[in-house]
Amino acid sequence: LFRNRFRTIAGAFATAMGTCILVTGFMLQEAVQYLVDFQFDKVQRSDVDLYLKDEKGVEALLEAAALPAVDYAEPLLEVSCTFYHGPYQHRGSISGISPGARLMIPRDEQARSIRIPTAGLVMTRKLAELLHVEVNDTIVIRPTQGLRQDHPVRVVSIADGYLGLGVYADLHYLNRLVGEEYALNAIQLKIDPRPEAKARLNRALKDLPAVQSVHYRADIVHNLRSTVIETQSIFIGVLVFFAGVIFFCSVLNSSLVSLAERQGEVATFRVLGYGPWEVGNLFLKESLVVTAIGTVLGMPLGYWLGVGLTMAYDTELFRIPVVNTPAIWIQTVIFSFLFTMMAHALVQWTIHRMDWLDALKVRE
Repeated sequence: LFRNRFRTIAGAFATAMGTCILVTGFMLQEAVQYLVDFQFDKVQRSDVDLYLKDEKGVEALLEAAALPAVDYAEPLLEVSCTFYHGPYQHRGSISGISPGARLMIPRDEQARSIRIPTAGLVMTRKLAELLHVEVNDTIVIRPTQGLRQDHPVRVVSIADGYLGLGVYADLHYLNRLVGEEYALNAIQLKIDPRPEAKARLNRALKDLPAVQSVHYRADIVHNLRSTVIETQSIFIGVLVFFAGVIFFCSVLNSSLVSLAERQGEVATFRVLGYGPWEVGNLFLKESLVVTAIGTVLGMPLGYWLGVGLTMAYDTELFRIPVVNTPAIWIQTVIFSFLFTMMAHALVQWTIHRMDWLDALKVRE
Protein backbone atom coordinates (compact mmCIF):
# COMPACT_ATOMS: atom_id res chain seq x y z
CA LEU A 1 0.00 0.00 0.00
CA PHE A 2 2.86 2.36 0.86
CA ARG A 3 4.55 1.59 -2.45
CA ASN A 4 1.34 2.26 -4.35
CA ARG A 5 0.81 5.62 -2.63
CA PHE A 6 4.42 6.62 -3.16
CA ARG A 7 4.22 5.65 -6.82
CA THR A 8 1.02 7.69 -7.22
CA ILE A 9 2.56 10.74 -5.56
CA ALA A 10 5.75 10.44 -7.63
CA GLY A 11 3.73 10.05 -10.84
CA ALA A 12 1.55 13.05 -10.01
CA PHE A 13 4.65 15.13 -9.22
CA ALA A 14 6.30 14.17 -12.52
CA THR A 15 3.16 14.97 -14.54
CA ALA A 16 2.86 18.27 -12.65
CA MET A 17 6.36 19.18 -13.79
CA GLY A 18 5.50 18.21 -17.36
CA THR A 19 2.30 20.27 -17.20
CA CYS A 20 4.25 23.22 -15.83
CA ILE A 21 6.60 23.11 -18.81
CA LEU A 22 3.70 22.79 -21.26
CA VAL A 23 1.84 25.78 -19.82
CA THR A 24 4.98 27.91 -19.91
CA GLY A 25 5.69 27.01 -23.52
CA PHE A 26 2.16 27.71 -24.69
CA MET A 27 2.07 30.98 -22.73
CA LEU A 28 5.20 32.19 -24.52
CA GLN A 29 3.75 31.14 -27.88
CA GLU A 30 0.52 33.05 -27.29
CA ALA A 31 2.41 36.04 -25.85
CA VAL A 32 4.65 36.50 -28.90
CA GLN A 33 1.69 36.22 -31.25
CA TYR A 34 -0.25 38.73 -29.15
CA LEU A 35 2.75 41.10 -29.24
CA VAL A 36 2.76 41.13 -33.05
CA ASP A 37 -1.01 41.56 -33.29
CA PHE A 38 -1.07 44.31 -30.67
CA GLN A 39 1.84 46.31 -32.05
CA PHE A 40 1.12 46.05 -35.78
CA ASP A 41 -2.64 45.55 -35.99
CA LYS A 42 -3.83 47.79 -33.18
CA VAL A 43 -1.15 50.46 -32.51
CA GLN A 44 0.84 50.88 -35.73
CA ARG A 45 -1.71 50.29 -38.46
CA SER A 46 -0.02 51.93 -41.43
CA ASP A 47 1.16 49.87 -44.40
CA VAL A 48 4.07 52.18 -45.29
CA ASP A 49 5.98 54.76 -43.26
CA LEU A 50 7.90 57.47 -45.12
CA TYR A 51 10.66 59.24 -43.21
CA LEU A 52 11.77 62.57 -44.66
CA LYS A 53 15.21 64.13 -44.62
CA ASP A 54 13.97 67.43 -43.17
CA GLU A 55 10.81 68.87 -41.67
CA LYS A 56 8.20 69.67 -44.30
CA GLY A 57 4.89 71.47 -44.36
CA VAL A 58 1.39 70.36 -45.22
CA GLU A 59 2.23 70.28 -48.94
CA ALA A 60 4.37 67.16 -48.34
CA LEU A 61 1.35 65.40 -46.85
CA LEU A 62 -0.79 66.35 -49.84
CA GLU A 63 1.88 65.14 -52.24
CA ALA A 64 2.16 61.80 -50.41
CA ALA A 65 -1.62 61.36 -50.44
CA ALA A 66 -1.58 61.79 -54.22
CA LEU A 67 0.98 59.01 -54.80
CA PRO A 68 -0.12 55.91 -56.74
CA ALA A 69 -1.84 53.19 -54.68
CA VAL A 70 -2.19 55.46 -51.61
CA ASP A 71 -5.65 55.29 -50.07
CA TYR A 72 -4.98 57.41 -47.01
CA ALA A 73 -2.13 59.44 -45.51
CA GLU A 74 -1.45 60.84 -42.04
CA PRO A 75 1.32 63.21 -40.84
CA LEU A 76 3.80 62.30 -38.15
CA LEU A 77 6.33 64.48 -36.35
CA GLU A 78 9.13 62.67 -34.55
CA VAL A 79 10.98 64.88 -32.07
CA SER A 80 14.03 63.54 -30.25
CA CYS A 81 14.35 64.85 -26.73
CA THR A 82 15.47 64.13 -23.19
CA PHE A 83 12.88 63.51 -20.48
CA TYR A 84 13.54 64.67 -16.92
CA HIS A 85 11.58 63.78 -13.82
CA GLY A 86 13.32 64.69 -10.60
CA PRO A 87 16.63 62.80 -10.45
CA TYR A 88 15.60 60.52 -13.33
CA GLN A 89 16.21 61.17 -17.03
CA HIS A 90 16.01 59.26 -20.27
CA ARG A 91 16.62 60.01 -23.93
CA GLY A 92 13.83 59.20 -26.34
CA SER A 93 11.44 60.75 -28.79
CA ILE A 94 7.88 62.05 -29.01
CA SER A 95 5.57 61.06 -31.85
CA GLY A 96 3.24 63.90 -32.80
CA ILE A 97 0.10 62.50 -34.40
CA SER A 98 -2.91 64.28 -35.81
CA PRO A 99 -6.20 64.46 -33.87
CA GLY A 100 -8.37 61.44 -34.66
CA ALA A 101 -5.44 59.52 -36.16
CA ARG A 102 -6.33 56.12 -37.60
CA LEU A 103 -2.87 54.77 -38.42
CA MET A 104 -1.18 55.37 -35.03
CA ILE A 105 -3.42 54.61 -32.07
CA PRO A 106 -1.98 54.35 -28.55
CA ARG A 107 -3.75 51.69 -26.49
CA ASP A 108 -3.97 50.65 -22.87
CA GLU A 109 -3.41 47.22 -21.34
CA GLN A 110 -6.87 46.03 -22.46
CA ALA A 111 -6.12 47.20 -26.03
CA ARG A 112 -8.60 50.07 -25.74
CA SER A 113 -7.71 53.18 -27.74
CA ILE A 114 -6.42 56.20 -25.81
CA ARG A 115 -7.44 59.68 -26.88
CA ILE A 116 -4.54 62.01 -27.55
CA PRO A 117 -4.95 65.13 -25.39
CA THR A 118 -4.73 68.59 -26.92
CA ALA A 119 -2.00 69.37 -24.35
CA GLY A 120 0.22 66.91 -22.54
CA LEU A 121 1.74 63.52 -23.28
CA VAL A 122 0.69 59.89 -23.51
CA MET A 123 3.64 57.80 -22.28
CA THR A 124 4.20 54.05 -22.54
CA ARG A 125 4.25 52.16 -19.27
CA LYS A 126 7.89 51.04 -19.48
CA LEU A 127 9.22 54.58 -19.90
CA ALA A 128 6.92 55.75 -17.11
CA GLU A 129 8.46 53.10 -14.86
CA LEU A 130 12.00 54.18 -15.78
CA LEU A 131 11.18 57.81 -14.99
CA HIS A 132 9.00 56.91 -11.97
CA VAL A 133 6.12 58.81 -13.54
CA GLU A 134 2.41 58.43 -12.82
CA VAL A 135 -0.65 59.94 -14.47
CA ASN A 136 -0.90 63.73 -13.97
CA ASP A 137 2.79 64.03 -13.02
CA THR A 138 4.68 66.91 -14.63
CA ILE A 139 7.97 66.17 -16.36
CA VAL A 140 10.46 68.35 -18.22
CA ILE A 141 11.35 67.72 -21.85
CA ARG A 142 14.32 69.20 -23.69
CA PRO A 143 13.99 68.82 -27.50
CA THR A 144 17.08 68.33 -29.61
CA GLN A 145 15.57 70.27 -32.52
CA GLY A 146 13.69 73.52 -32.99
CA LEU A 147 13.61 75.67 -29.85
CA ARG A 148 15.86 73.62 -27.59
CA GLN A 149 14.35 74.85 -24.38
CA ASP A 150 13.07 73.02 -21.34
CA HIS A 151 9.30 72.60 -21.33
CA PRO A 152 7.27 71.34 -18.37
CA VAL A 153 4.55 69.02 -19.66
CA ARG A 154 1.96 66.85 -17.96
CA VAL A 155 1.65 63.09 -18.49
CA VAL A 156 -2.06 62.69 -19.17
CA SER A 157 -2.28 58.94 -19.86
CA ILE A 158 -0.21 55.76 -19.67
CA ALA A 159 -0.23 53.54 -22.76
CA ASP A 160 1.01 50.00 -23.26
CA GLY A 161 3.48 48.85 -25.86
CA TYR A 162 5.95 46.03 -26.29
CA LEU A 163 8.51 47.45 -28.72
CA GLY A 164 10.60 50.47 -27.73
CA LEU A 165 9.59 53.36 -25.49
CA GLY A 166 6.89 55.37 -27.20
CA VAL A 167 5.59 58.80 -26.22
CA TYR A 168 2.68 60.40 -28.06
CA ALA A 169 1.39 63.95 -28.31
CA ASP A 170 -0.98 66.01 -30.40
CA LEU A 171 0.75 67.11 -33.60
CA HIS A 172 -0.17 70.80 -33.20
CA TYR A 173 0.79 70.80 -29.53
CA LEU A 174 4.20 69.28 -30.30
CA ASN A 175 4.74 71.82 -33.09
CA ARG A 176 4.18 74.62 -30.61
CA LEU A 177 6.71 73.08 -28.21
CA VAL A 178 9.44 73.11 -30.85
CA GLY A 179 8.48 76.52 -32.21
CA GLU A 180 6.98 75.39 -35.53
CA GLU A 181 3.70 76.39 -37.10
CA TYR A 182 3.07 73.10 -38.88
CA ALA A 183 5.89 70.66 -39.47
CA LEU A 184 6.14 66.93 -40.15
CA ASN A 185 9.08 64.65 -40.82
CA ALA A 186 7.28 61.36 -41.46
CA ILE A 187 4.12 60.27 -43.25
CA GLN A 188 2.10 57.13 -42.65
CA LEU A 189 0.28 55.57 -45.58
CA LYS A 190 -2.51 53.07 -46.08
CA ILE A 191 -2.08 51.59 -49.54
CA ASP A 192 -3.71 49.25 -52.01
CA PRO A 193 -2.48 45.75 -51.02
CA ARG A 194 -2.20 44.42 -54.56
CA PRO A 195 1.39 43.70 -55.73
CA GLU A 196 1.06 45.79 -58.90
CA ALA A 197 -0.12 48.77 -56.83
CA LYS A 198 2.85 48.39 -54.51
CA ALA A 199 5.18 48.29 -57.52
CA ARG A 200 3.74 51.58 -58.82
CA LEU A 201 4.24 53.17 -55.42
CA ASN A 202 7.86 52.03 -55.25
CA ARG A 203 8.60 53.55 -58.64
CA ALA A 204 7.02 56.84 -57.58
CA LEU A 205 8.96 56.94 -54.30
CA LYS A 206 12.27 56.64 -56.15
CA ASP A 207 11.57 60.02 -57.74
CA LEU A 208 11.10 61.79 -54.37
CA PRO A 209 14.47 63.13 -53.15
CA ALA A 210 12.97 64.32 -49.87
CA VAL A 211 12.27 60.75 -48.74
CA GLN A 212 15.10 59.42 -46.60
CA SER A 213 13.78 55.92 -45.86
CA VAL A 214 10.73 53.77 -46.50
CA HIS A 215 9.48 51.18 -44.00
CA TYR A 216 6.93 48.57 -45.02
CA ARG A 217 4.94 47.08 -42.15
CA ALA A 218 4.78 43.68 -43.88
CA ASP A 219 8.59 43.56 -44.07
CA ILE A 220 8.94 44.53 -40.42
CA VAL A 221 6.46 41.86 -39.33
CA HIS A 222 8.17 39.29 -41.55
CA ASN A 223 11.59 40.09 -40.07
CA LEU A 224 10.15 39.94 -36.58
CA ARG A 225 8.56 36.58 -37.26
CA SER A 226 11.69 35.16 -38.91
CA THR A 227 13.90 36.16 -35.97
CA VAL A 228 12.02 36.36 -32.70
CA ILE A 229 9.05 34.11 -33.42
CA GLU A 230 10.95 31.35 -35.21
CA THR A 231 13.59 31.30 -32.48
CA GLN A 232 10.84 31.28 -29.90
CA SER A 233 9.10 28.43 -31.74
CA ILE A 234 12.25 26.30 -31.54
CA PHE A 235 12.50 27.03 -27.82
CA ILE A 236 8.82 26.16 -27.33
CA GLY A 237 9.26 22.96 -29.35
CA VAL A 238 12.11 21.91 -27.06
CA LEU A 239 9.92 22.64 -24.02
CA VAL A 240 7.06 20.54 -25.41
CA PHE A 241 9.49 17.71 -26.22
CA PHE A 242 10.87 17.63 -22.69
CA ALA A 243 7.36 17.80 -21.27
CA GLY A 244 6.42 14.85 -23.46
CA VAL A 245 9.45 12.88 -22.26
CA ILE A 246 8.50 13.57 -18.64
CA PHE A 247 4.88 12.55 -19.22
CA PHE A 248 5.77 9.46 -21.22
CA CYS A 249 8.44 8.18 -18.86
CA SER A 250 6.46 8.85 -15.67
CA VAL A 251 3.27 7.18 -16.91
CA LEU A 252 5.13 4.29 -18.51
CA ASN A 253 7.33 3.65 -15.49
CA SER A 254 4.44 3.80 -13.04
CA SER A 255 2.24 1.50 -15.12
CA LEU A 256 4.95 -1.08 -15.86
CA VAL A 257 6.02 -1.28 -12.23
CA SER A 258 2.39 -1.66 -11.18
CA LEU A 259 1.90 -4.32 -13.84
CA ALA A 260 4.95 -6.27 -12.66
CA GLU A 261 3.77 -6.19 -9.05
CA ARG A 262 0.22 -7.19 -9.94
CA GLN A 263 0.81 -10.00 -12.43
CA GLY A 264 -1.16 -12.37 -10.25
CA GLU A 265 -4.14 -10.04 -10.20
CA VAL A 266 -3.95 -9.57 -13.97
CA ALA A 267 -3.84 -13.33 -14.48
CA THR A 268 -6.85 -13.75 -12.20
CA PHE A 269 -8.79 -11.20 -14.22
CA ARG A 270 -7.92 -13.13 -17.38
CA VAL A 271 -9.18 -16.37 -15.84
CA LEU A 272 -12.41 -14.60 -14.90
CA GLY A 273 -12.94 -13.71 -18.55
CA TYR A 274 -11.43 -10.23 -18.81
CA GLY A 275 -9.72 -9.61 -22.14
CA PRO A 276 -6.38 -7.77 -22.53
CA TRP A 277 -8.17 -4.57 -23.56
CA GLU A 278 -10.37 -4.66 -20.46
CA VAL A 279 -7.35 -5.22 -18.22
CA GLY A 280 -5.49 -2.44 -19.97
CA ASN A 281 -8.48 -0.16 -19.44
CA LEU A 282 -8.03 -0.56 -15.67
CA PHE A 283 -4.41 0.60 -15.90
CA LEU A 284 -5.44 3.43 -18.24
CA LYS A 285 -7.94 4.73 -15.70
CA GLU A 286 -5.24 4.77 -13.03
CA SER A 287 -2.88 6.62 -15.35
CA LEU A 288 -5.56 9.17 -16.26
CA VAL A 289 -6.31 9.84 -12.59
CA VAL A 290 -2.61 10.44 -11.86
CA THR A 291 -2.32 12.64 -14.99
CA ALA A 292 -5.40 14.65 -14.01
CA ILE A 293 -4.01 15.29 -10.52
CA GLY A 294 -0.61 16.31 -11.90
CA THR A 295 -2.19 18.52 -14.56
CA VAL A 296 -4.32 20.38 -12.03
CA LEU A 297 -1.30 20.92 -9.77
CA GLY A 298 1.04 21.88 -12.61
CA MET A 299 -1.15 24.47 -14.33
CA PRO A 300 -0.78 27.25 -11.72
CA LEU A 301 2.94 26.47 -11.41
CA GLY A 302 3.36 26.81 -15.17
CA TYR A 303 1.44 30.09 -15.19
CA TRP A 304 3.71 31.67 -12.58
CA LEU A 305 6.80 30.30 -14.31
CA GLY A 306 5.56 31.94 -17.52
CA VAL A 307 5.06 35.22 -15.66
CA GLY A 308 8.61 34.98 -14.38
CA LEU A 309 9.99 34.44 -17.89
CA THR A 310 8.08 37.44 -19.26
CA MET A 311 9.62 39.56 -16.49
CA ALA A 312 13.06 38.36 -17.61
CA TYR A 313 12.30 39.64 -21.14
CA ASP A 314 11.23 43.08 -19.83
CA THR A 315 13.77 45.38 -21.50
CA GLU A 316 13.63 48.84 -23.06
CA LEU A 317 13.81 47.40 -26.57
CA PHE A 318 11.55 44.39 -26.30
CA ARG A 319 8.95 43.13 -23.85
CA ILE A 320 6.73 40.05 -23.75
CA PRO A 321 3.19 40.45 -22.40
CA VAL A 322 1.56 38.09 -19.92
CA VAL A 323 -1.21 36.35 -21.86
CA ASN A 324 -3.82 34.08 -20.30
CA THR A 325 -6.20 32.64 -22.89
CA PRO A 326 -8.38 29.49 -22.91
CA ALA A 327 -6.26 28.12 -25.77
CA ILE A 328 -3.29 27.73 -23.40
CA TRP A 329 -5.19 25.50 -20.98
CA ILE A 330 -6.99 23.56 -23.71
CA GLN A 331 -3.70 22.77 -25.47
CA THR A 332 -2.13 21.74 -22.17
CA VAL A 333 -4.93 19.29 -21.39
CA ILE A 334 -4.89 17.87 -24.92
CA PHE A 335 -1.12 17.32 -24.95
CA SER A 336 -1.22 15.82 -21.45
CA PHE A 337 -3.86 13.34 -22.62
CA LEU A 338 -1.94 12.52 -25.82
CA PHE A 339 1.33 11.86 -23.98
CA THR A 340 -0.51 9.64 -21.49
CA MET A 341 -2.15 7.66 -24.28
CA MET A 342 1.21 7.21 -26.03
CA ALA A 343 2.72 5.76 -22.85
CA HIS A 344 -0.31 3.57 -22.25
CA ALA A 345 -0.04 2.15 -25.76
CA LEU A 346 3.23 0.51 -24.75
CA VAL A 347 1.67 -0.74 -21.51
CA GLN A 348 -1.21 -2.22 -23.49
CA TRP A 349 1.27 -3.94 -25.80
CA THR A 350 2.99 -5.44 -22.74
CA ILE A 351 -0.34 -6.72 -21.41
CA HIS A 352 -1.07 -8.42 -24.74
CA ARG A 353 2.29 -10.19 -24.64
CA MET A 354 2.01 -11.20 -20.99
CA ASP A 355 2.01 -14.95 -20.21
CA TRP A 356 -0.82 -14.95 -17.69
CA LEU A 357 -0.83 -18.75 -17.30
CA ASP A 358 2.73 -18.63 -16.04
CA ALA A 359 1.75 -15.85 -13.61
CA LEU A 360 -0.87 -18.15 -12.06
CA LYS A 361 1.69 -20.76 -11.07
CA VAL A 362 2.32 -20.86 -7.32
CA ARG A 363 5.99 -20.53 -6.52
CA GLU A 364 7.17 -22.70 -3.67
